[in-house]
Amino acid sequence: MAKSEFITGGLVGAAAIILLFVFVLMPNQEITTSDLIISNGHDVTILGDETTLSTKNNLTLVELFEKSEEGVVKIRADRVASFTDTGSVGSGFVYDILGHIITNAHVVEKGDKITVTFLDGSQYNSEIIGVDRFTDIAVIKVNEKPRLLHPLTVGDSSLLKVGEGVAAIGNPFGLAGSMTSGIVSQIGRLLPSQDTGFSIPDVIQTDAAINPGNSGGPLLNMRGEVVGINTAIQSSIGEFSGIG
Repeated sequence: MAKSEFITGGLVGAAAIILLFVFVLMPNQEITTSDLIISNGHDVTILGDETTLSTKNNLTLVELFEKSEEGVVKIRADRVASFTDTGSVGSGFVYDILGHIITNAHVVEKGDKITVTFLDGSQYNSEIIGVDRFTDIAVIKVNEKPRLLHPLTVGDSSLLKVGEGVAAIGNPFGLAGSMTSGIVSQIGRLLPSQDTGFSIPDVIQTDAAINPGNSGGPLLNMRGEVVGINTAIQSSIGEFSGIG
């Protein structure tokens, strides 16, 4: 019973902190009115403690990457008993020094074996603590405590402004530790879910390049704070673009 309460509490706690996701709208792509994701009219959800919009604490992109890269992980979910499903690869970020990691539900929910790879290449098996398919959030925990854990700071997404600089760090196409940057293109979008029949509200739209493998990774403001989880991309080919 105690374990069940911990699992539920862990998932609810994470969902309360990370309720914003990232949606990428492809530039120069013709989209009909029916295809547009429109605002649901809700206020943007608050993440973490209140921070200031002052740019005096902003980092350069180099500083932001160096501050954050150790807190971003590569996640591989394999189906051990399947001969046809090769599994999935995504991203995640360290939430606390206990080894909890936040990622997308669709990255890990079908995996029998979840492997987490850290910046130094060390790999650890992990267990799923909780999954919420309605918000596409999952919490996993590494079974063995790595030598060093670098939790990322959670920021306040309600302070985001359209035009504000952001950066995404993850593993596009399995290329570990890749960073792209852009701006907040819009906030308060509504992201329909094909799996659950429900829509995720208050989604951030950004033009930072996001590709398969970025799912579950952090979207960071220019102070290096997590303000969203990279979740989906709208594209006729299923990806933002090639990688040079």
